[in-house]
Amino acid sequence: MSVALISFIASVSYGLPSACLYVITFFVIIKNRKTFDSSFFEIYLYDRAMNLLTYFTGFFTMRLNKITCEECLMALLYKNLDGLLLQLIGTMGVHMAYVQYSMSTLVSLNRLSVLLNFNFFEPIWKKCIWIVVILIYFIPFLNTNVVFNNQMKITHSEEDDSYSITSPELPITKIYGILIPFMFITTIVCVFCNTISIIFISKMSIHRKTAEFNVLIMMSITCSVQIVGTVITIALQYFSTSPLVFSILGMMLPYSSDGLSLVQPWLLVCFSHSMREEMKSMFGLTTQRPDRQLFHTRSFTN
Repeated sequence: MSVALISFIASVSYGLPSACLYVITFFVIIKNRKTFDSSFFEIYLYDRAMNLLTYFTGFFTMRLNKITCEECLMALLYKNLDGLLLQLIGTMGVHMAYVQYSMSTLVSLNRLSVLLNFNFFEPIWKKCIWIVVILIYFIPFLNTNVVFNNQMKITHSEEDDSYSITSPELPITKIYGILIPFMFITTIVCVFCNTISIIFISKMSIHRKTAEFNVLIMMSITCSVQIVGTVITIALQYFSTSPLVFSILGMMLPYSSDGLSLVQPWLLVCFSHSMREEMKSMFGLTTQRPDRQLFHTRSFTN
C-alpha cells in the first residue's frame, strides 16, 4: 500500500465523520437558536463553512489527486479542470490559511471582549459578525491575488501516476514573506487573548467558571493546532534546501491543516453538555428535553 493511499484513507476516515458532525451541529444550533443564542455560536457557524471549504479544497488538491491515475475515472476531474475554476482552487490553498488563522483570532477576541463586558460587546458582535467575516474572507486577496494571477495548470506525473496543480512562475518568497508573519502575529494574539481570559475566568464563581473554562479549553486546543501549523510552515521555508526534511514537513502540513479545519465540532460536542443532549434529542435517544443552560457567556464584571 502506497504512502499516498494510506494518507487518503486516513483523511477520509477522520474527514467524513467530522464533516457529518459539522452538519449535525449546524442543524442543532439553527434549530435551537434560543439555546445557542450567543455571538460565539454565530461565529462557529461561519467558521464551520470556512473550515469545510478548506478541508475539501485540500482533499482535492493534496489527497485525491495523489491516488488518481491517468486511467482512473476520477482523472476526468483533473483533465477537464481549467480556466477560472482552476485558478480559484489553486489560490484557495494559500488564501484559506489567512482565513482560518483570522477566524481563530476572531474567536479569541470575541471571548475575551465578552468576558470583559458582556452587555457592551455582545450586541456589537451580533450586529457586526457578518461584516467582519466578509472582510476576513476578501481582504487576503490583496496578497493571494498574486497566486490567482499566475497561470496554473494540471500536470500528470509519470513517476507516481498522479495529478497536481502547478504554477512554475509562482513567487513563493513574495507570498510566504507576508503569510508567515501574518500566521505568527495572529497566533501570538490568540495566545495572548487566551492567557488574559484565563486570568479573568479564575475570578469567576464556580458555576460560571466551569462553563467559561470549557469554552477556553476549546479555544486553547484550536490555538495549539494553529501553533503547530505555524511552526511547520516556517520550518518548510527554513529547510527548503534540505529535500528529506522538506519532504517530511510537507507530509505533515496537510494533517495540521486538517486538524485546524476539523477539530471544532468534536470539541463542541465534548465540552458542551447541552449540545450532546440536543443531539440525543434530535436522534430520539432521550425523552427529556435538555436543560437550557449553555455558553450564554456573561461578563464577570456584570
